[in-house]
Amino acid sequence: MLLIRYVVSDIDGTITDAQKRIQAVGIRCLREVQERGVTVSIASGNVLPLAHGIGLYIGAKGPVIAENGGILGYQEKIYRLHSIAKPLRAYQHLKQRMPEVERLFTDNWRETEVALKPTVDPARVRAILKDFGLEIEVTGFAIHMMEPGQSKLEGVKKACELLALDLSEVAAFGDSDNDAKMLAGVGYGVAVGNASPAAKSAAMYVASRKHSDGVEEGLKHLGLLP
Repeated sequence: MLLIRYVVSDIDGTITDAQKRIQAVGIRCLREVQERGVTVSIASGNVLPLAHGIGLYIGAKGPVIAENGGILGYQEKIYRLHSIAKPLRAYQHLKQRMPEVERLFTDNWRETEVALKPTVDPARVRAILKDFGLEIEVTGFAIHMMEPGQSKLEGVKKACELLALDLSEVAAFGDSDNDAKMLAGVGYGVAVGNASPAAKSAAMYVASRKHSDGVEEGLKHLGLLP
């Protein structure tokens, strides 16, 4: 029997619309699940200060998983699982070969990865950096350059350690390629209706509805909402 004690949700494209606006239904359903005794966390490719703020105002009480699992915040402690040193060296090399690449504004606070504006060809980025051995994840919002092994799933595993929970007790929600490992690796992965093919293939359940409506659908499918 499936026992879900921990819900982890991506932000951009999952509880937001395509314009990155958080939808009220996503806030409401995650709060309701938590009020029913299930811990809720945010897992984002964004930086910790932003993810922390969103989690705080949503009311999520679990660890904040940021920068695709590279860094976590929980109970006023920060857990850094990766370093930005190698991605920075790779970015400097990339900038020489592709002067048009630009980092996101939020990279002013990024500590474990480099995130590029999605205005360049990811295939060319991968080709230029093929000898750096990086994880390069593409979402609809950024191109993330990370150390090997960095992923939201790794962040969820650390969060489970902090909460004394098993990975099998986790339900995760996402929409992008950088959510795929997390959706495949937890007890139950849910892809919202607007998810990428990789995210849908990794999930155990694909919602028919998009964004926050898909999160609500998935929570009802799991019996976490009436």
